[in-house]
Amino acid sequence: MGAQMGSGSSFTEINMTPLIDIVLVVLIIMMVNIPIQVNEMGVKLPTKTQQPPPNAEKPNQLVIAIYEDGGMALNRKLISEDNLFFELTRRLRNMEKKNVFVDAHPAVNYGIVVDMVDMSREAGAVKVGFAKLKESGPAPAVSVDSGALPRGVHPGSPSVVGVMDQVTADNAMQPLLAKVSQCYGLGLAQDSRLTGRVMVRVAVGPQGELMSHKIAQSSLSEPVEPGAGAHAPGLLVDECIEQVIPLLKFEPLGPQKTALVQYPLLFSPG
Repeated sequence: MGAQMGSGSSFTEINMTPLIDIVLVVLIIMMVNIPIQVNEMGVKLPTKTQQPPPNAEKPNQLVIAIYEDGGMALNRKLISEDNLFFELTRRLRNMEKKNVFVDAHPAVNYGIVVDMVDMSREAGAVKVGFAKLKESGPAPAVSVDSGALPRGVHPGSPSVVGVMDQVTADNAMQPLLAKVSQCYGLGLAQDSRLTGRVMVRVAVGPQGELMSHKIAQSSLSEPVEPGAGAHAPGLLVDECIEQVIPLLKFEPLGPQKTALVQYPLLFSPG
């Protein structure tokens, strides 16, 4: 509000209109410039880029593919079921994250998928995941496994429930592998083609004692053909292993502490 004309008095208030106009102009300029700056930051790219190869696999990742025709592959290499178990066992032992993924064709019988999950668990996988179903199925294999399986007994990573860790459980079995190999030799003497998998299960008590032990599963003693009767060489190996299991030695776990351990063993004639 300005002074009245002819009154002789001076202005008592500042005229704010020009100041407000200036502030509005500055604000409009800032609103226009800020989006431009953000967009410029968003499109800045590195000077050197590297395009990953198509179908590149992550390191230390195990993927079991099950194809529509029943074939199987590990990391896109066609492989038999026994060799698949051996490769899973061998690789999982040295992996920090013991994970396996199953990638199956939509037309595959679900029971086969379950068998692969069970096999992965037996081989020592801690987690088993499923790849997203694709109408075309898993990526095609790019190579074929040689089929040669080393002769002898191949232990997998033990599965442990309780206070014991996997390394302790594995260390307990290592001294007995020579005796288990001797048991396998008895079977090979009667059947040079004897092959299969055995799952040993033990329960360990607070003082490290064995509360129970048994062969939970064995394909060595399965009949050679349906209706052919028990596979005697395999039964001989199983009985021998059952005498070796009580020799397992564990350190005391502590009062009221127990552990359940499963040892997967693969037997190959080479």
